[in-house]
Amino acid sequence: MSKSECRLADKGAIVTGAGRGIGQAMAVRFAQEGARVAAVDIDRESAEATAGLIRDGGGEAVALAADLTRTDRIEPMIEEAVSFLDRLDILVNNAGRVEIKPFLDVTETEWNQVMDLNLKGAYFCMQAGARQMIRQGGGGRIINMSSISGRHGRADSSVYAASKMAIISITQSAALALAERGILVNALCPGVVATPMWDHIDEDRARLFGYERGTARARLVEKIPLKRVSEPEEIAAAAVFVASDENTLITGQAINVDGGMEMN
Repeated sequence: MSKSECRLADKGAIVTGAGRGIGQAMAVRFAQEGARVAAVDIDRESAEATAGLIRDGGGEAVALAADLTRTDRIEPMIEEAVSFLDRLDILVNNAGRVEIKPFLDVTETEWNQVMDLNLKGAYFCMQAGARQMIRQGGGGRIINMSSISGRHGRADSSVYAASKMAIISITQSAALALAERGILVNALCPGVVATPMWDHIDEDRARLFGYERGTARARLVEKIPLKRVSEPEEIAAAAVFVASDENTLITGQAINVDGGMEMN
């Protein structure tokens, strides 16, 4: 598409957890829409692979490795990204992990591992990203990745559900705090998506509950009105609109992108 048709032309975007799955799809799609992209992942090779896909498609990208559970690594990551991007217009907090385990078996270590990345990492990335947006002026867009699991509790993934419910809360708080600065903050809530994370979820449920592989996912798909798994590119398409200048009014919202599985 021509530059005039690109919805994110001349924007600078950071996508965390960009090495695979939804994060990779968003990073690639943002670049296709004209953004310069910093692809961030804890695994440098994965980040480089995503940046390579973007460059192969004619886009501009840099790969950054960062452990976002370490709050002292967040500000330097933002600074390094901005040195390539020139400015930060879009921040997507997508990095996350899931723990499939019965409620009574979850350990403190497992709680901390999930919360440190899914919630603490996202919170302090929002802080650092918003400060950069405020310094440079012009507002911005922040997207936090929640989940349909953030809509209600889960017996076999209670910590993950708690982290994604909390993502909705901090999204609302940040939207209120940053509105006067022209920064719109929203969350996306994907459902069952064709990603390595969902392969992991399906395999863990099969192992824990004696299912055949694929059974857990198939049972969930039956609850989806559209009767199919989502593709990462479909989540990325929603993210493009929320991140673009076409979105002038939506902030503080948790938007289900799940084929109708949740309707709230």
